[in-house]
Amino acid sequence: MSDITIPGISNKSGIDTSKLVEDLMEVERIPVRRMEREVETYELQRETWQSLGRQVARLRDTARTMYGFENPFRDRIASSSNESVVQATATRQAIEGIDEIVVLQTAGRDRFASQPLSRDYRVPPGRYEFTVGEDTRSFRFAGGSLRDFSTELNRRLDGIVRSTVVPDTPSTQIIIFEGQKEGAQAQMSFGEDGVSFMREIGVMSPPRPDKAFSLLEDAPLLLKPGQTEQLRLPTPFEIQPGMVLRFEARSVNLDRDEWTAPEAPPGVEPVDPGATSLKDVTIRNEALGFNLPEPEAPEPPPFREDNRAMKILGDGVEQELPPLPETGTFSQVEISGEDLLSRMRGFSFHNLNTHRNLEIRNLTVLDPTTRSGSTPTNALETARDARLRYSGVEIQRSTNAIDDLIPGVTLNLRRSSPDPIEIDVQPDRERAKEKIIEFIGYYNQVIRDINIYTRTDRALIDQIEYFSDSERETMEKRLGVFQGDSSLQQLRNRLQTIMMNPYDAGPDSSFRLLAEIGISTNASGGGGGYDGSRLRGYLEISETDLDSALAADFESVGRLFGRDSTGDLTVDTGVAVALEQYVGPYVRTGGIIAGRTDGINTRIDQTQNRISRYNDRLEDYEQKLRTDFGRMEGMMQQLEGSTEALDRLNIQGTQDRR
Repeated sequence: MSDITIPGISNKSGIDTSKLVEDLMEVERIPVRRMEREVETYELQRETWQSLGRQVARLRDTARTMYGFENPFRDRIASSSNESVVQATATRQAIEGIDEIVVLQTAGRDRFASQPLSRDYRVPPGRYEFTVGEDTRSFRFAGGSLRDFSTELNRRLDGIVRSTVVPDTPSTQIIIFEGQKEGAQAQMSFGEDGVSFMREIGVMSPPRPDKAFSLLEDAPLLLKPGQTEQLRLPTPFEIQPGMVLRFEARSVNLDRDEWTAPEAPPGVEPVDPGATSLKDVTIRNEALGFNLPEPEAPEPPPFREDNRAMKILGDGVEQELPPLPETGTFSQVEISGEDLLSRMRGFSFHNLNTHRNLEIRNLTVLDPTTRSGSTPTNALETARDARLRYSGVEIQRSTNAIDDLIPGVTLNLRRSSPDPIEIDVQPDRERAKEKIIEFIGYYNQVIRDINIYTRTDRALIDQIEYFSDSERETMEKRLGVFQGDSSLQQLRNRLQTIMMNPYDAGPDSSFRLLAEIGISTNASGGGGGYDGSRLRGYLEISETDLDSALAADFESVGRLFGRDSTGDLTVDTGVAVALEQYVGPYVRTGGIIAGRTDGINTRIDQTQNRISRYNDRLEDYEQKLRTDFGRMEGMMQQLEGSTEALDRLNIQGTQDRR
């Protein structure tokens, strides 16, 4: 019997040919396993190069933003000395400096409320027309509850009028109509069935019988220094709720040197003492024995600036009005009727200035809430323009967001105030600081990765406290993957040199080195002992020193990162410029990192092709083994058959001899 175990032949003491084939194939597959490990190494290297490329690209992009068009050293911020009165924002076009404004009045929109209505009030069907400024829109309502009417109005008149239903008591409700535009030209009025409806629910009332009056419409009243005037009304006028006093005024300053003194008094004329004559001899009397002084020109009056020039005349009383605006152009003044005498008979004027003329025109009392022959019964707010004083000039705008007054600055008016508000435009030092920190952070990440990829010291990973578990695991795989790679060593050394080099930031610059603004390998000043992180090239930032540098010479800090040294409008020197120019070839299309990655891809493809060819050969070899063992199996079966036949013959011969 054979000692070889062939499939299909039961011989437990024989050899397992299937296992024998597998063992032989495992030996043959050793080169394939080695090539597969090579591919894994190549893939790890490719992945590592790609990761480094992304880090270097971020560093390049951040460096570019430090001196390019969007560099943070061009950002400006605007602050207000009173945010509750006016808020300010600035763009890059804003000019550094302090401006002063006075918010006389904020822009408003019409907001009218109805009288309390029952909860079951029904709005009659009809066509309701609303006008806000130049926009008119209407919609048809089939009738229904007040809330249904409000919902339909908001849907159909979006952007024109908005309504709100407020349940003021458990049994009543109020509807409020609000125009969606600001400014004096955005008054809200009603048409078609809206007229009768607004009067029915108490939003609008017939106009008041009292008519406003106007004075000084034809020509302004000119008040010279010291001049006094009065204007009397034909009949006393009663101020009604909601009325305002409006007029325009300006101040014209006179040159102090051009003050003209009145003519000097003639003084005392000397008296002729007389004479006595005898024949041809005349003897004159002696003149008086003293000299009279020459009359002196009058001294100019003490200089005085005081624009308190107007008073209201009432029944035996006077009320002083606020000072007139100190502007060279006519500015509108508006005073609420609540701050006036309820009954006025006229006005008195007295110019207390010594070197200033005052002019007043268009003096009128009116009700600004009147709308198309009706008056709001309960005006929560009325449409009006914003008014403010800037550089001595009164400004009017139809909105509270004013972006065309101070270049590059948007003012958002919140409320009026008689106090001047300072708008301070300064460099955005905080954003510049954030961008500098971001730039240094990306630099440290590149240095960190190069250190890990080119060295085998596990402490390089353990010292990074901010790694997540997955990041730490990834870096452990990449540790030392490029050990001895001279190109990465050169990249790291060159980056360190760029960050330490001095740069010409201009003749008047305060800084030439990053270390002078608090950025160095020892910015924290941690003593002279050994510190491995410093030897590895990481940079530290002293925020105190950086803040001081940004506050002391913001422009110099910016020029340290990038500066046009030739005047050709091209930034050509600085830390960020040098770094961006150096790392650019590494990460550009077809650059150094792309070339290394392509080379690895080529090796991966070549190795995989070798693996494929070798596997094809192994398949042929395995098939040959199985074929050979199959033939052997057949031969063994034949031998076994022959053996069994001989055994039977032997047994039969033995039996015959017996």
